[in-house]
Amino acid sequence: MIHQYTWQPDLFAFPSAQEATAPPRHPRSIALGIFDGVHLGHRAVISHATGVPQDTVCPDSHGQSRLSEFLTSAVFTFLQPPWAMNKSNAWELITPAQKLKALESLGVEELIQADFARLRGMPPEPFVEQVLFKGLNARRVCCGFNYRFGKGGSGDAQLLTKLCAPYGIQVITVPAVEVDGQPVSASRIRRLIEDGDIQQASRLLGRPFTLDFTVVGGQKLGRLLGTPTINQPLPEHFVRPRFGVYASSVEVDGRVTHGVTNVGIRPTVGAEGPLAETWISGFNGDLYGKSVPVTLVKFLRPEQKFSSVEELQKQILRDEREARRAVLGKKDAGIQAILFDFDDTLQNRPVAFLQFCAYFLEKYFPQLTREQKEQRAQEMLERNNNGYVNYIDYFSRLIEDWDWRDAPEVGDIYREFQFRFPEYSTLFPEARPVLEALRLRGYKLGIITNGPSIQQNRKLDVAGLRPLVDECMVSGDERVHKPDPEIFRRAAARLGVACESCVYVGDHPVNDVQGAQSAGMRPIYINVFGRDACPAGVSEIRNLKELLDIL
Repeated sequence: MIHQYTWQPDLFAFPSAQEATAPPRHPRSIALGIFDGVHLGHRAVISHATGVPQDTVCPDSHGQSRLSEFLTSAVFTFLQPPWAMNKSNAWELITPAQKLKALESLGVEELIQADFARLRGMPPEPFVEQVLFKGLNARRVCCGFNYRFGKGGSGDAQLLTKLCAPYGIQVITVPAVEVDGQPVSASRIRRLIEDGDIQQASRLLGRPFTLDFTVVGGQKLGRLLGTPTINQPLPEHFVRPRFGVYASSVEVDGRVTHGVTNVGIRPTVGAEGPLAETWISGFNGDLYGKSVPVTLVKFLRPEQKFSSVEELQKQILRDEREARRAVLGKKDAGIQAILFDFDDTLQNRPVAFLQFCAYFLEKYFPQLTREQKEQRAQEMLERNNNGYVNYIDYFSRLIEDWDWRDAPEVGDIYREFQFRFPEYSTLFPEARPVLEALRLRGYKLGIITNGPSIQQNRKLDVAGLRPLVDECMVSGDERVHKPDPEIFRRAAARLGVACESCVYVGDHPVNDVQGAQSAGMRPIYINVFGRDACPAGVSEIRNLKELLDIL
């Protein structure tokens, strides 16, 4: 759960740490920026600010660092959205609830929002001294390559590094994240959405572009036409997708189905303002007052005015057929998308885990000999059962069996594992070249991985795979786990292809192979480590490169 603080620092009347509006005083690692969208570039900045051990930035805390103590991970931004800060065309890309969920999946513990009016006139020097050092007790700050701060935006990342040095604040400047040779930015994503290129916008966001607003009552004309719809008015300053009709995927009662969404002003029957009106396949219940996630998948046609309600009804039925094809695909369309498991498929998990073990043993058992550390690392790997363990039990048993008397709390050890293990993510050498080759061949690409939200998202970010694929799905975010076929169907729907047009590559006979089969996908079993577990009748490969020949 993220703690939120609304803070009003003032250059001439700086609040004390005891004031109600001020965040509590403890050492922090802080991501600086507006983060309007939490897109791929923002994720890179925030990831550098989360899960930071104190001893990496506080050399004098060595004794305490053995207790798995982290700097509190915080995002420091403005209370006002971009459009309220004299930024042109700065429509919102994300709702507050979506933003919190995205930040939480990255391991952020605090969201600190300051009043822009209080800070806009503050020069760079007092901002660093009074806000970052005295107010927030920053030990590390992370920002993007184009970060500006201070009065009139006079400070940049280079000046920030210079000003922070006397206070012992470490500054991490994160370079641009590029997709297709261009930096990812909120303005680029807005243009794509406004042009109706939803799939590319979702790729740059690192997640599906989803309208998640409260359903309100309408004219109930859809019921009379036999196509009942839900109405979701677009907030005043939310980005305006290109007006028209979209194929969409809609989540209702934990299950995703396809829909037809009209974004605009409904020229035939009229609307008070821009709204998203969605017909949901096979649903006829009451959703008034509820928030319903509607993910736009593909732009179908512009809005148009019809001469009669009957003509409108005919077009709605045509749109439904087109939306069904766009979201669920054509079963006879051939292979259009390739999806992958992550661990032991794209990543060499044993190698990554042994690297974590080496870090872990060096930190907590420096007195052991090299041979003893290697022996314990192998023991940790064998007991880990390829990650299919309850980690609280796993670390508790290690503490007991090793007679580790000064061990930290097991919950602290597990939290450290969630952040440190992903930092050793190790892709198979052929993983990136194969993904790039598949993209050049025109396939849509996706990843479906089981596991906790923070850990698996961090792996994908550290591995640098998000810019290469169209969909990354983590079961901890979806609250649906492999082998449940629903998670496979969701991924296919967001890619806009039929399950029958998807190949799924994974290493687990049940979670991957049976799960994909039950959803209608074609599974391929990857057997990198020579295990005798390939289910009968399923294609088997020993190396990702073999996939290129099969396809």
